[in-house]
Amino acid sequence: MISKELRDYIQKSFKRGHVICLSGAGISYESGIPTFRGQGGLWEKYDPALYAHLEGLTQLFKTNPIKVIDFIIDFYSVILKAYPNPAHRALAILEKENILTSTITQNIDGLHQEAGSRNVIELHGNAFRIRCNCAPDKTRVLAKDEIKEMIGLLKNHKNSRIKILRVLSRYFPRCLNCGCRYRIDIVLFGEMLPQDELSRAYKELNNCHVLLIIGSSLVVYPAAGLPLYAKVRGAQLIEINNEPSGLSDLCDYRILGQAGEILTEILGVLGYA
Repeated sequence: MISKELRDYIQKSFKRGHVICLSGAGISYESGIPTFRGQGGLWEKYDPALYAHLEGLTQLFKTNPIKVIDFIIDFYSVILKAYPNPAHRALAILEKENILTSTITQNIDGLHQEAGSRNVIELHGNAFRIRCNCAPDKTRVLAKDEIKEMIGLLKNHKNSRIKILRVLSRYFPRCLNCGCRYRIDIVLFGEMLPQDELSRAYKELNNCHVLLIIGSSLVVYPAAGLPLYAKVRGAQLIEINNEPSGLSDLCDYRILGQAGEILTEILGVLGYA
């Protein structure tokens, strides 16, 4: 699957370190999480004009809370069933061997960390983390068991507005410092990316000599601008994707196929499989 030219390049270059990964929805698709816009994705069932905006969700909850609860249940039910796949595990091995410096991800499922990756930069947040709506640096991680418990309670009480509010208040409490309500720590449409995470991404790319682009369509900015940033600083771009992306022509090497299979093959080339 990997050409001899790329195989030779990997053997010569990867062990120098400073390899960075930019991952998108395609890598988690292999764990059973449909892409939001793809077949079976949430936007087939839920209108993103409402459900992907904080204002839309807030207004909808006031008028029809059951619809919002159905969305929350569907959203978390998919993520809770997912486990890291061979691609996630391969990246964790490359990081452990000091080949991969960091993983910059557009995903919110936490699968990179679950696979063992430690230096993960989350551009769009994390579905298992909540933060103060007024102070984004005040965060708390919700364990999977807590999320499962919350989903169970919401299912049982979805026809009672008062009980729904009690459940949500329990898992999304008010900040003890400012009194603002905690919210899920993900970037919704129209919101800015967390600037500390974006700054970390650019800092990592300053020293990058190889950028692995895995499963990203490269159409959502500013994340889609990161490969160009790395390219103009001398990095080689290797794209691993099931289909061409918005910046495929910019890449030095392009591999069409499943990320899990290709990254497992890369481990073999490096002698770690």
